[in-house]
Amino acid sequence: MLRSQGCEMAILFLRVFIGGVMLLHMIGKLQDYDNYVLNFQSIVGLNHATSFALTIFFEGLFAVMIIMGVGTRLAAALMAIVMIVSICEALMQGTVTDAESKLEFIYIGIYITLVISGGGRYAISAMFLNRKNVPNR
Repeated sequence: MLRSQGCEMAILFLRVFIGGVMLLHMIGKLQDYDNYVLNFQSIVGLNHATSFALTIFFEGLFAVMIIMGVGTRLAAALMAIVMIVSICEALMQGTVTDAESKLEFIYIGIYITLVISGGGRYAISAMFLNRKNVPNR
């Protein structure tokens, strides 16, 4: 299926935008480390500090993967799962806020869009595709 130049640019913008937002979000959490660690939800039975460190590491890794277009579908799917787990943990602990849950649902929608679209033409992984099987765009 051929995509227009505008669609490819939109996918690139969405990748860079959501990756940048997640990196800024991660930096904000790191700057306020003490408050976040004390209040961070423990994920799958791990302590607060370990859960926080793992979440920050994987959020950063997946954000960079999405920006670069390396394994975009996988990284976006995993980030959507992280957001869903975050919402479920907050629901189970009764700490859900309207603003936070709405923002997480927006993130989930963006990540699902990237799972459907993939990295697009301007992704690093697109450079490594076998060009014989890719139609001219």
